[in-house]
Formats: sequence, structure tokens, C-alpha cells
Amino acid sequence: MENIEKYQRYAERIEIFKGFSPEDIAHILQKGKVFEFPQGKAIFHEGQTGNSLFVVLSGKVGLYKRGKEIAVLNPGDVFGEMALLTESPRTASAVALTMVRVLSLDEKQITQVLDSKVAVRFLMNVIRMLCHRLDKMNITICRT
Repeated sequence: MENIEKYQRYAERIEIFKGFSPEDIAHILQKGKVFEFPQGKAIFHEGQTGNSLFVVLSGKVGLYKRGKEIAVLNPGDVFGEMALLTESPRTASAVALTMVRVLSLDEKQITQVLDSKVAVRFLMNVIRMLCHRLDKMNITICRT
């Protein structure tokens, strides 16, 4: 992947890479792919089969369920992990709200780079992220 040094410092601040050594992050970034999407372009659609997660590197991404906006993601945010972990269709659509750059990691790339120690750390970070999102949803539901 081009500009690995540029993204490495940035990745060290992203929740999903929390606790990783710089070497582990560099190794993961080398396997990932960076994609650019112009404003208005769909990154993926609700119901679509998927096996990758995405990290927003720049720009804003909107998540939509049945056409209704459910979240706006900013640089450092991770999305698409549900389809990766559950091997089920995408639960929402993702659309570039501005020009967007994302890092994509699929299941094969992740398993190639993660030894057991790093894999556990990676999965724990994903679990923490999902628990945080669930907690926010519970608070929202209780307020309505």
C-alpha cells in the first residue's frame, strides 16, 4: 500500500488498532487496500454480501438502513465489521457524503497478518467497539 508511513501514525490513534505495536500496524496496513469514493457513491448496499471492514481515512461516510440515515462516520471510524464477523449480508448501506478514502481489510487479509496474540487483541478491540455502539443504542432507545 502506498504512503504506509503516512497512515501508520494515523492508525495508531484508531480504536481498532489500540494496543498494537507499530510493526503490527505496518504489517496490517501493507495488506490492506485504500479505496477512494466520490461524493454520493455507494461503498456498499444493505443486503449485499460482504467480507471486509473499512476504516475511514478521510471524508465522511453516511450509513443508511432502509433509506434512513442512522450514522455519519468520520476519519478513524470503522464500519462493515458486522458482515465480516457474522458472514451475513450487510445490515446497512454506506455512502460517501464527501470525497472519501477508506482502508479495506477483508477476512483473508486479516488472517494472513494476525498471529494469535495480535488476532486476540484485534478481536477484543472490535468487541469493545461493538459494545460501545450497543450501549449508545440502548441509551437512545431508553430516551424514546
